[in-house]
Amino acid sequence: MKTTRLLLSLMLLCTVIACQNENADPLDDKAKRAMKENNGLVGKWKIVEYLADPGDGSGTYQTVKGDLAHMIEFKENGQFVETKAPAQSSVPLFNAYKALDDKRIELIPIDKNSPSHIWFYSDLSATGVTLGYGCIEACSGKYVAVQ
Repeated sequence: MKTTRLLLSLMLLCTVIACQNENADPLDDKAKRAMKENNGLVGKWKIVEYLADPGDGSGTYQTVKGDLAHMIEFKENGQFVETKAPAQSSVPLFNAYKALDDKRIELIPIDKNSPSHIWFYSDLSATGVTLGYGCIEACSGKYVAVQ
């Protein structure tokens, strides 16, 4: 009788644990770690989609291929770091940023004789952000948080 109760108790415990896993947070571990790291814009971001627009507003987001997937980092101290992809120029243009408001940031160039550049951001969460690069035509990129 004790063996039967023990087996039933173990089966009940396994059932409870299995049900808890079904209701677990759908984010994977990597996304959870990124959510802990990125606080607002502060953190590392990798581009996953870019807006390809011919200039008439009909553009759509396209998946970024590996040789164009760059990363950017907004550090808490105002430093900006861009790690460019192999298919891009390796020359960094900006090394600092300043938040202007809740939708715009100013990128400060390394060359102090060059003008600063305004980027726009939207859809900011701990795991993603859309950055508009301030082009005349529509241009932006969708980024995901990375470690």
